[in-house]
Amino acid sequence: MDDLSFKLWLGFGLFCIVSEFILPGLVMVFIGLGSLTVALGIHLGYLSSIYSQFIIFFVSSIIYLITLRFIVLRFVPTATRKDDIDEDREAIGTVVEVIEDISPGQQGRIQYSESSWQAKVEDDRAILKGEKATIIGRDNITWIVKK
Repeated sequence: MDDLSFKLWLGFGLFCIVSEFILPGLVMVFIGLGSLTVALGIHLGYLSSIYSQFIIFFVSSIIYLITLRFIVLRFVPTATRKDDIDEDREAIGTVVEVIEDISPGQQGRIQYSESSWQAKVEDDRAILKGEKATIIGRDNITWIVKK
């Protein structure tokens, strides 16, 4: 048994497992387990060459990471939250002021959210400057409005 290799793999494995408590992400613990597997293999006399140690380390770390991580994540509650980030949903239905005439086939400008935006009409009715319009959709960066 190579005493230095055993101590290095054991120390690295323990370091990785302890570092998981400082920076949780459920990855370092499995790399640490891979390192501890190599240390056990050296201790039992199965691993002697540096090549076999690294192969066992990479293979066992990947196996631990793929299998155990998903099992643990299934039982550990996470604090993830999915927010609605659809900006269009918030804007649709908003009444805005037309600051530049909008004619059918021509773009004009509206005042929305403290900024000036390009706008076009949905139908064949023009909307003149100073009138109110309702946002009904968006085409890239151009709002689609109706009177």
